[in-house]
Amino acid sequence: MKNALIFIVALSSTLMGTASIAAESTPTEKGRAEVASGDLSAAIVTYAAVTSSQKAAPLAEYGWVLKKAGYNELALAQIDRALQIDKTDAEVLYYTSSVLASLGLPEAASEISRPAPDWIAKNEKLPSELTRRNLAKTFREDINIGTGFLMQRRYASAVDHYHQMTKKYPREHHAWAGYAISLESIGAYKAAARAVAKDIELSKNTDEKTRALQASYKQELEVRPAVETPQKTKANEMLKGRYLVFFGGSVNNTSTNTIINLNGRAGKFLTNQIDAAINAGLISGYSASDYNGVTLGVSARYLTPLPVEAPLSFAGGARVQYTPGPSDQTTIYISPGLSYFLPNGSLDLTLDFGLAGPLKDTKTISVGYTMYLGGAK
Repeated sequence: MKNALIFIVALSSTLMGTASIAAESTPTEKGRAEVASGDLSAAIVTYAAVTSSQKAAPLAEYGWVLKKAGYNELALAQIDRALQIDKTDAEVLYYTSSVLASLGLPEAASEISRPAPDWIAKNEKLPSELTRRNLAKTFREDINIGTGFLMQRRYASAVDHYHQMTKKYPREHHAWAGYAISLESIGAYKAAARAVAKDIELSKNTDEKTRALQASYKQELEVRPAVETPQKTKANEMLKGRYLVFFGGSVNNTSTNTIINLNGRAGKFLTNQIDAAINAGLISGYSASDYNGVTLGVSARYLTPLPVEAPLSFAGGARVQYTPGPSDQTTIYISPGLSYFLPNGSLDLTLDFGLAGPLKDTKTISVGYTMYLGGAK
């Protein structure tokens, strides 16, 4: 059991790390309740706990709350951080779109908009927006600020800044050029193309080569496909009808033997939570050769997601198999464990309890990987 115990300690440390990340949702949930009650001041204090997060969605949500409270620059700073981490996340795009819409950029906002998260969709009454600031710089200072936002990859701030510049300096083509670049950076390609068109209209004194480049840039933006939002990996979603192939095993040290147990499973998900499979394996390392050899059997598992943010499920399994032994070669196991879901498979940790047969009363920790094949039904 020594090596297996080392592995489970390592895995436990990993899961504890995952749980600590998931715990960040606690201030988020509290903040959501405060927003729904209209207490934005309390919500801002609560949401401040997510500023140490490296997850995009909580940061964007915090920015959305800051915007509602009228802290526009701070809101954009959090949106910028979220976009730097993941500008394809559906929630990040929703909050970015909402903030931009409230800043007076409906076209860019609608282009990157995504459905509202459930907690917002379910709240019919949310606090209205408070006031915002305006530009108070010279044109040269404003251009420098906008360029600084772009260089710092603060794209949402750049969009807002250049948008205000186009209102204050509507005939300055440099403002429209910066606006186009910042819109492209957040994925608002059609709005960026319209800004390039305005840039072309106002920059009539530029040379032909530059105008050709502007026209090519505009055309490329007009046909560029929208930003794709990847599906988040969630435990037990879209499994019914998929096939599975598992390979794993265990190494147990006893006072006299080092037992190696290799196992394979091949089967199918009957529902999103139940699978059935046939098993085959190999046991070796017993000094008594009667216990070494091939194993064959059938198994089933029931998986249920755990109440954590990570795609982690509890797995309850059982199997009946032929196991080498001097007599009574039908072994029955129950196998509780954990499965950490990946896009096309899962990492599995199980504790096998022998209830009958040659390995009755044994306890074995096994690890392995399950690959999921085919499409769900």
